[in-house]
Amino acid sequence: MKPRWRKVLRDVWANKTRTIIVLLSIAVGVAAIGMVMGSQLIIDRDLPADFAAVNPASGTIFALNTFDDDMIEAIRAMPEVEAAEGRRFVVVRFLGDDGEWHNLQLFAVPNFDEMTINKLKPQTGEFPPAERNILLERADLFPTNAAALGFTGIEVGDTVTIEPPDGRQREVVISGTTHDLSQLPAFIAGTGYGYITYDTLEWLGEPRDYNQVVYVVKENKLDAEHVQAVGKLIENRLERSGVQVIFTLVLSPGEHPAQNFLNAFSYVLGAVGFLALGLSSFLIINILAAILAQQVRQIGIMKAIGARTGQIGSMYFVLVVMFGLMAVLIAIPLGALGATALANLFATLLNFDVGGFALDPTVVLVQVAIGLTVPLLAAIFPIVRGVNVTVREAVNTEQGLGKGQFGTGLVDKLVLGLRRVIPMQRPAQISLRNTFRRKGRLILTLVTLSLASAIFISILSVRASLLQTLDDALTYFDYDVQVQFSRPYRTDRIQRALTTIPEVETVETWGFASTRRIRPDNSESDTIILYAPTADSGMLNPILINGRWLRPDDTNAVVLNTDVLRNEDDITVGTPIVLELNGKNQTFVVVGLVRGVLTGPNAFVNFDYFGRITKQVDRAQISLVRLTDRSAAAQGRLSPVLEDAYRDGGFRVEVVQTISQVRTIISTIFNVIIAFLLAMAVLLGVVGGLGLMGTMSINVLERTREIGVMRAIGASDGAVLRIVLLEGIIIGLISWLIGGLIAIPTSRILTDTVGNLLLQAAPSFVFATWGAGFWLLIILLLALVASFLPARGASRLTIREVLAYE
Repeated sequence: MKPRWRKVLRDVWANKTRTIIVLLSIAVGVAAIGMVMGSQLIIDRDLPADFAAVNPASGTIFALNTFDDDMIEAIRAMPEVEAAEGRRFVVVRFLGDDGEWHNLQLFAVPNFDEMTINKLKPQTGEFPPAERNILLERADLFPTNAAALGFTGIEVGDTVTIEPPDGRQREVVISGTTHDLSQLPAFIAGTGYGYITYDTLEWLGEPRDYNQVVYVVKENKLDAEHVQAVGKLIENRLERSGVQVIFTLVLSPGEHPAQNFLNAFSYVLGAVGFLALGLSSFLIINILAAILAQQVRQIGIMKAIGARTGQIGSMYFVLVVMFGLMAVLIAIPLGALGATALANLFATLLNFDVGGFALDPTVVLVQVAIGLTVPLLAAIFPIVRGVNVTVREAVNTEQGLGKGQFGTGLVDKLVLGLRRVIPMQRPAQISLRNTFRRKGRLILTLVTLSLASAIFISILSVRASLLQTLDDALTYFDYDVQVQFSRPYRTDRIQRALTTIPEVETVETWGFASTRRIRPDNSESDTIILYAPTADSGMLNPILINGRWLRPDDTNAVVLNTDVLRNEDDITVGTPIVLELNGKNQTFVVVGLVRGVLTGPNAFVNFDYFGRITKQVDRAQISLVRLTDRSAAAQGRLSPVLEDAYRDGGFRVEVVQTISQVRTIISTIFNVIIAFLLAMAVLLGVVGGLGLMGTMSINVLERTREIGVMRAIGASDGAVLRIVLLEGIIIGLISWLIGGLIAIPTSRILTDTVGNLLLQAAPSFVFATWGAGFWLLIILLLALVASFLPARGASRLTIREVLAYE
């Protein structure tokens, strides 16, 4: 082996701490990229195949009244339809182990063995279920969902009490679990799913017919507009037979219902992985500059005996390649393991299945390319600068001095002035001076730590803003319990039904309908839920984005929430729009836009005008109740009482939901997003900590002789330790101050980005000042940990070792 390559190997092996720091900093970024890419490939490989295997419905039509097998056969005979099946959908409530009632969506299937659309996959227990038995969707019992859905303590084989719409309680056995890949994840839907036979449906007091059609189109299966057009044809067929259609649900054809969540998470995680790798390049620049500064005399000697600049430069580039290769060897298995873990995490969260560990060749090649290219690019400047030193400059250089001397620059003078203003002991003065000796190195370290600080504080600001937005949004639905009936009832009758309950403060009755926008080209929008509040409603405090709210004298005025604009981006205040209500087209003028919070597309019109155009004057389908005690506990305790009162009064109750349940559902979605963002902030914090550790190691190495001099004149081990630790703390504090300033605009930018992704509008912004304080504690701890090993090594140096140091 040639001497130059032996020298490269010695440089790798001589300072193991430095080598480990470089390897870890590169490996973290490369592993993060491999984790994100690998998990996406696993999901892209397994989820589409798994989803296609259940033969997902192109669309689902929900009806208010029922129909029979003859109608299903007529739909199947339509030339545009490849397959169609009827189902019965009913909402019941069950008594959980917590003593509270919880909603459960029940799907009655005529024949489990002959299902061809949205097929179920048996998991545990009996399939299909026997009469008076129920299958639960497997995610209902996941530990992450059970508490929110009310299934804590419930297992397969248990008997639970359920109450169907007729109000008569019955005991059913949970005979098993099944996997329904066509449903929204439980944490998003906020309710569990159950599956029963038609014999059980009849036993529950429901007729043996259908109120739901799932269909698959024959052609253009991935064309959403075609799927909607076929759905409209089926709607027309149903309505001609007297069936009142509520709405047709068409999701992104061929995609899992939660595909958008996956895409958003993967995009953000990938961006942070590349950011982590970019930040690690600053550490590479610092360490290579330090190595070259330390070996400047060696470079001069090599040049003196005939070595060319290119030959010397190639040695250091090979050193960088070795760092990259070793980091890649660490990152590839870590990335593959992380990809498997991340894919399984997504699968558990969103309720799908993925395969096991896989080492994808494409991901490996990308990791190798990035792991070698990024360090080499980062190394160009310090290597070119270091090897171009002349022999005279190299021989006359004193390690640790030169450009690292302190006291001549503007920053140095400011520091000196600070020392005069603030009394401090000599060790503290040394720490402060040492912090600013290598300004280029300090800047690169501060960039890494400051970005980590800014992103961490920004993420906590996103969390605070989302929760504030949730609070703001739920105050404009300022009720405690919502009761939705299966059909409209007279408003005075709805009001009277609750007069005997003393805990009820106020009751409002609203109109309710499912509608669609008829666009100028005669195509139809997705379903929009229309609410018709009373003119003097005290349960609405809308967050206006643009325009105004409804006035008592408005007729054809409508207010839309921002969720409508997701697919109807041509609508602004003043736009006339056509909405289909009860089979007739009605023209409205948009007078305002309000913020939506994961409630789906909503529209608001005046109650009196709604009653006239729908021929439901003084009739309402929703009862909104405000309680004297507005706590979550009171809502949970009294919602069954309200439901019983309505059922006893002859009302057919469809759904009962408390505002605390809505808060829990939306908060869960927000917290999942925040958890992933925080994980990314921690990743950047790790890279920042490694950068600080590398900087402190280099600083201690360069000051070896200075430390020896201090030891020779009586400095104790503790004094040396404190000097180095304090220097790390000073760097941490400076990065915190800079990061906090950067976080002010970045918090707003990140909050608006996440808000627009989720809410189609900028959220209520809150800067997390407590987050800045929390990060201060973290950065101080990080600085202490990152500085401890270099400080400990410095404190153990003997005078003999430092005098012999070259």
